[in-house]
Amino acid sequence: MAAGMIEQSIISKLLDGGSLDELHASNVTSEMFLTCKDEISFILRHTEQYKQLPDKLTFLSEFSEFQMLDVSENMDYLIYKLKEAYTYTKLVPIIQSAADKVREDSIEAIDFLKEALGELERAVPVSGNKDGYDIISQARDRWTEYKKRCEVKGLIGIPTGIPKLDELTNGWLWGEELVVITGRTNVGKSWMAEYFATVAFNLGHKILFYSGEMSKEIIGFRFDTLNKHFSNSGLLNGAGTLGKKPDTDGGSYLAEDYESYINQLSQKSGFVVVTPDDFNGRKPNVQEIKDLAIKHGVDMIVVDQLSLMADKRKADIPRLAYGNIAEDLFLMSKELKKPVLLLAQANREAVKNRKKGESPELHDLAESDLVGQNSSRVLSLSVIDGTLKIALKKNRYGVNNREVLMIWDINTGYLEPLVRDNPEEKTGDEKPESKEKKDYGF
Repeated sequence: MAAGMIEQSIISKLLDGGSLDELHASNVTSEMFLTCKDEISFILRHTEQYKQLPDKLTFLSEFSEFQMLDVSENMDYLIYKLKEAYTYTKLVPIIQSAADKVREDSIEAIDFLKEALGELERAVPVSGNKDGYDIISQARDRWTEYKKRCEVKGLIGIPTGIPKLDELTNGWLWGEELVVITGRTNVGKSWMAEYFATVAFNLGHKILFYSGEMSKEIIGFRFDTLNKHFSNSGLLNGAGTLGKKPDTDGGSYLAEDYESYINQLSQKSGFVVVTPDDFNGRKPNVQEIKDLAIKHGVDMIVVDQLSLMADKRKADIPRLAYGNIAEDLFLMSKELKKPVLLLAQANREAVKNRKKGESPELHDLAESDLVGQNSSRVLSLSVIDGTLKIALKKNRYGVNNREVLMIWDINTGYLEPLVRDNPEEKTGDEKPESKEKKDYGF
């Protein structure tokens, strides 16, 4: 059946007592109608305005040459054929472009195909499971999943860089993962988000980092501190010495060491920083962040921070706007199958009288409890006397209200467990030493 006939059949079936719900449930968009785009757009506008489908007379008064069909075919079949025709028009130029690229560089052609086909698959989700999933008859699927988890010792997502936190979270998961990082002003939320991103980058993952208030230069210097422990204050102040060089007997990083590091680093790519300057000085919305994530083919998205994002739905009340943004970020994670880290300020009024070192709670998230509701996890940060407390206040996929304590030197980027995790090495009242940090490439 030709594409035009399929589209006419769907429209005829809709106007003959059908429902748009079937199209919505199958993620059908007006863009998929190649020959009847005006007709389906009219139906959508009419339904939105008048809360019901137009009748045949109203429709034909607008499109007098449209041939109304008597359709007995199943709507699921028609939708599948619609998607098939649309996918063909999108797939052909991808294949043609890939063929051209193969002649130039076959490896680049593979990367191009991966990104282009992934984007097409997200745009045209052909498969669906509207009838649900039987967890009894399909129980062997869980055995397969369990074996996968055994192979990676439970670490099924991107490692956090903190083994204790990995045990609680299983890493940042691939999809339906909106991690909210909250805390008081200047507690180090941006530093921690960039730490997690740096760990992911050094494991081969591509990063998109939206910084709402810091420049790309500041983010870059912080990366160097977290990556190779150059003194951050030294970098910012233009000092000739940049802190103690690791694995030396008192040696210091000098300017030539930093230059050598920069020359090597510049041969790589994959950590993209965007600021409001990239959006003509305004706050971006989630769709714009999503478009960039797809364009760069990233594996993790960091948003710093919630109050510096725009609500595409334009809610007038901040509480609703922040909730909308959080919901859109969660849906973006679900669609792209990538983890999203979101920084959110703790409500100052709610925490100003709290005991020193106590972590903010879920209800302390600035302006909106909807942010916590839309998140998969919430990490609450507090620092006292150089010790960082990471409190897991929400964990949709595991245990809640657990804490991880770390020794933190922000200036040099060192983050170490407060105590090591081997009780057999403790004797009497001996104070345990810090556990050696797992090597994530930096």
